[in-house]
Amino acid sequence: PTRIIYNGCNISEFAGFDAPAYRPARPFIFSLGTVLPKKNFHVLPALLKNNDYELIISGVINKEYKAIIEAAAAKHGVAGRVVLTGPVSEEDKYWYYKNCTAFAFPSLAEGFGLPVIEAMYFGKPVFLSRLTSLPEVGGTMAYYFNSFDPADMQTAFESGLKHYAASHPQEAIHRHAMRFSWQQAAAQYLEVYRELYNK
Repeated sequence: PTRIIYNGCNISEFAGFDAPAYRPARPFIFSLGTVLPKKNFHVLPALLKNNDYELIISGVINKEYKAIIEAAAAKHGVAGRVVLTGPVSEEDKYWYYKNCTAFAFPSLAEGFGLPVIEAMYFGKPVFLSRLTSLPEVGGTMAYYFNSFDPADMQTAFESGLKHYAASHPQEAIHRHAMRFSWQQAAAQYLEVYRELYNK
């Protein structure tokens, strides 16, 4: 028999922290992860068309892939609004999650997707690819890119933000994130062990 037990997720909060190493000058979209091609970050600058948002991407940077992201930003005419911070502290990560307008994660390959749960913990709208494990993690509480065509992504992003503003799902999104706790994971493992022991 096969049983699915989801990862837990530890959320660090730093109440009162307001000094990120890089402070955006305008509302911003946040993304987080090792800056490698499988994360597909280079499709995100398209989301900055027809608005005044910044895009902040944090994580250990692969220089070759950084150049691809920068080229995509230049192609869309938004190079001045795309910032790759490199690795960030837990305090900075908390600040970006708490203050972002939206979290975007168009990854092509994930084992799970912890940043998605972290962003949802703060009640943020998350925009995900439909690939790999992400639909299972985001469930019905996430918004999805049906393709990586720039126009399709812009439409999905704009319609998602409109829905979020109209429906105020912050508390439901937070509750969804709380399902991914280590306490629940431990209880489920214990249940499996007891079943095996009693056979």
